[in-house]
Amino acid sequence: MGILKSTPTVLAIFPPPGHVGAYTVQDGDNWSSVASREAGRSDPWDLIEFNFATRDPREVNWYLESYLSCTESSDGKNYQFSTGAGDIYLPPADWDPSLERALQLTVLGALTNWATKAINFQRRSHRVTARELMVVGNAIIDGKIRVLQSSAVRGGRAVYDSGRNVIELGRGAGRTITSKALIVHECVHALFDLRCDSMTVGESESMAYVAQSIFMAQHTDSPEERLHVDIPDDGTPEEIRDAARRDAVFQQAWKIALRLLDHKPVPQNDWNLLSTAVSLHPSYSGNSGQNAIFDGV
Repeated sequence: MGILKSTPTVLAIFPPPGHVGAYTVQDGDNWSSVASREAGRSDPWDLIEFNFATRDPREVNWYLESYLSCTESSDGKNYQFSTGAGDIYLPPADWDPSLERALQLTVLGALTNWATKAINFQRRSHRVTARELMVVGNAIIDGKIRVLQSSAVRGGRAVYDSGRNVIELGRGAGRTITSKALIVHECVHALFDLRCDSMTVGESESMAYVAQSIFMAQHTDSPEERLHVDIPDDGTPEEIRDAARRDAVFQQAWKIALRLLDHKPVPQNDWNLLSTAVSLHPSYSGNSGQNAIFDGV
């Protein structure tokens, strides 16, 4: 009968985005032993699915032959690991295959929300539209960009990691309109990464804040109910200053978003004011003028 294998319809991205390390397989290894010893997993299929995005044994054999150059078999039907075959990759400790699918749907839900359709603007040579944002959605569906939950990300928040091609979500992300808007913000960064756009961190953040504001403005009863940062009455001078600078970004991005929704041109000075606000934002004050690392997915 020979080795049971079939070519996957959509090839998995390998190495898998979001991995936390590689393990070089050796003689005597099998999926169960590596999953237990190296990944702390009781179910070897977790490790298989993380690496090859499938639970079909025939497809797994195809990947072992094509990606790891495995040629040995003990039963004549399935390939086994051997020294020199190559590396497999370890998932984060909190990775759960069913959770990742749910998180993917959370991001796709934000991208297909009716409010996203209003996003259509350009700054210099960089354009952001609902249609282009769905390219990010397709990259998620194809496994080029992974969506993982991270305990390092605050609840309801989202972060795009261009180095790992991963959208990280905090617990509860996507449950509110504000959180969905933030997911759209991070997907703008993912779009720039997919296109390998050359821009500064400040330019990337400026456009992401505008897209986030357009999304949010579509969901408000009053266009004046903008995204904002609360400025504490009893905070320290530093806390008050930082909150005011964070809010200034939302204020200027919201102004631009309303002009775009009214189909009015955005004066260059409005973009300049947003760039200045971003450069003073506590999170970007040290790197807003640096080149963003968008090297492709």
